[in-house]
Order: sequence, then C-alpha cells, then structure tokens
Amino acid sequence: MSLGNTQFRRLIPDRRAGEWCEDEACAAIVGRLSRPPADRGLRVHAPMPITAEKDLTLELSAVTAFASGLLLQLAMHVTGIRADFARYETRPLTDPHDWSARWSYLTVFVLVDDLDGPADSLHPTEPCSDESGPYRTTPLYWIGTYPRAGSLIVTTSWTEIGLHPTSITLTLGPSPFPTTSESDAGR
Repeated sequence: MSLGNTQFRRLIPDRRAGEWCEDEACAAIVGRLSRPPADRGLRVHAPMPITAEKDLTLELSAVTAFASGLLLQLAMHVTGIRADFARYETRPLTDPHDWSARWSYLTVFVLVDDLDGPADSLHPTEPCSDESGPYRTTPLYWIGTYPRAGSLIVTTSWTEIGLHPTSITLTLGPSPFPTTSESDAGR
C-alpha cells in the first residue's frame, strides 16, 4: 500500500524559484502539510552510519519520537567531484536559457509496517551553489506514524551523484507514548 502524501509529509522544492513551497506543485493540493510538533520528542535511536565511501558519508543522526510520529535526521558529507555534482543537482532552476534544467536530491524511501512511500526533506540545508569544496546537507524527514512493529526500513539513494540504494533497518521498540486505548486500559 503506497502512502503518497498521506503519511510522509514534506516541503516540495520549487524548481522555478529555487525555494521551498508547502504543498504539491506549490498549492496544487488542498490542505497544509504537517510538521513535527513544537514540543520535545524522545530520542529512540542512536546515530549510525548508513554508508561510507572515499568521498561520501551518509549517516542517520537522530530518530526522535513524538506522540504523532517520528522525525528522522540524516547528515550527508560529500567531497571532490561528487560534491560538485551535488551542488549542480540542487542549484536553483531560474535560468530560462538552461534547457537541461532538472533537479535532484537525496532520495529516501521508508517502509513502516505495511505502508511504504518516498519521503522528502522538511528543511534541507544546502551550501550556496557558487561555493566549491565539500557539500553538506542535514535533511529532516517527518513520518506521521510510529511503527506498530517497532521497526522500519529506510532506503537512501542519489544516483545522480553516484550513491546507490542502501537500506537500513531501524529497530526502535514499542512507542514511548501510550496510545489512547493503552492509557484507558488500566482504568
């Protein structure tokens, strides 16, 4: 069963302005996209590497649980020619004479219980496209549910810069937040 836009909430890159908008195709969808709650969550998984290559590292920095879902934070550090490719792929697409205008970013696919779907970052932090040197991004991914099974699978890739699909299974255990039925059971 694919979630599409129902469980994995996201901000969408506006390729025309090089900015972020808050809905599909900048207002083509009815309704606001959800964000993590303002209150503090509980960290439920330690940082761990996802992949490490000569010029690219990708790690899971944090998994934070909230009563309404999970927040995944990743950190990617790229050097050399791959960093140049990453900057090129994330550049603002504002030049009307650029016929090759296309945009890409780190792809994250999440499988939670029997639901799966792509997730896009809430707040990517990108270096200016005019810079040279290392490329670093620390995107956040909001998942609007806590896995009933206590684990989820995260698959990452960015083929445009040579990052092939890599999957990790996160074992989180039961939710630290009781559900309504669990909290009423003892009454």
